[in-house]
Amino acid sequence: MHVILVTDKYCEAFVIVLTEFIKIKSLWDNKISRKQVNCMNGFKKIISAAMVLCTASMIFSGCVTDYEKSDIEKEISENIGVKNAIVFPVYTEFKGEDGYTDRIWTAKIPDSGIEFHVIDDYHWGMESVTNYLKNDYDEAVLAYIETQLPKFEYIKTSTYKKDGIFYGEITGKYENLQELKACHDELENIKKAFDDLGYDNLQIAYQIEYIHPLRNITDYVIDDGDAWGNTKSIDSFEDMKKEYITTVLDYRYEDLQSFSPEEIKSSLDNYMYPVGIYRGNQTDKSLYDERDIDYYDDIIANKYAYGISFGSLYEILKRENMNPEGDYWHYYFTGADGSVYEISYDFNDYPFTDSYSETRNGYYYIKDGEKVPMNYYFYNHFTESEVYNMTGLNIIF
Repeated sequence: MHVILVTDKYCEAFVIVLTEFIKIKSLWDNKISRKQVNCMNGFKKIISAAMVLCTASMIFSGCVTDYEKSDIEKEISENIGVKNAIVFPVYTEFKGEDGYTDRIWTAKIPDSGIEFHVIDDYHWGMESVTNYLKNDYDEAVLAYIETQLPKFEYIKTSTYKKDGIFYGEITGKYENLQELKACHDELENIKKAFDDLGYDNLQIAYQIEYIHPLRNITDYVIDDGDAWGNTKSIDSFEDMKKEYITTVLDYRYEDLQSFSPEEIKSSLDNYMYPVGIYRGNQTDKSLYDERDIDYYDDIIANKYAYGISFGSLYEILKRENMNPEGDYWHYYFTGADGSVYEISYDFNDYPFTDSYSETRNGYYYIKDGEKVPMNYYFYNHFTESEVYNMTGLNIIF
């Protein structure tokens, strides 16, 4: 408590001092008299010292707000929208995993008996300790009405309580476009169920996982194609479908004939990383003429800028008449330098040391019989320069 009160005063003092400094700067710029300048010079030294003191205090003590019961009541009424909640007069304290002690205020809705919490969360901000209010109202309501919700085939709700705080979410899984559509429809239906029970503003997080062949190959989960959001603003099915199709186009592990040309074209509207081949003679990329670049209609680089996937490189080699043997999953080809390359999504057990000094199995390819590790353990995409060194093709994305 002592630190909070002192910190608040220093934060206020910092603002006051900064304001006065701006005023002095304004007077200086307006060419005040020599006598005024001498006075101001002395005051500027005082202010400079005060600013250093205030800044140091903010860094070491932080700038936080000391919330009282009345603040919690206002938060519940104005920001959560519950007008009749009763806030318990005493908060509890809990030391979080980050080492900071949070304050947990409990509130109860009289007619339903639902109890929820407003958490005064302390943590390290950009440069100092700070705090803000968050709550578990939506999750507490979900736990209360969970047994009243209809059963669904593709999505499910889950709630639990940890350290006195409610947690909850909606999860689902899909493997193809039809199942993705079913997940989306069920999300809309569960939102309607919330509305019918009188909780039309309920905001529950959801994650719809795309279960594709590469998702869990390495310790790093490839969640491209997943749909994320909350029930207050569910993504449209078209947006979810776009993420799904672009993920398939990236890795090429699914038959693209299941998508119409119109669906592919629509999914690639405004996509950031279309792939092309530069056909000109310039070696300086900044001098490339757009007229010398042939862009593919349905080959793309990864949306996180990792590059060209193993599967997409196979498709490029076919279209550029480099005659790869095999398929998108596992293939061989002779490179521009005469070396024989073997690339496969199955080549994923090369030992890497990650940024935490832990050993992770990851991807590699084979050049003339020798294993060549990728730049990082979960990378299964090549950069522009790597593609050029292997194939002699000037890939653009």
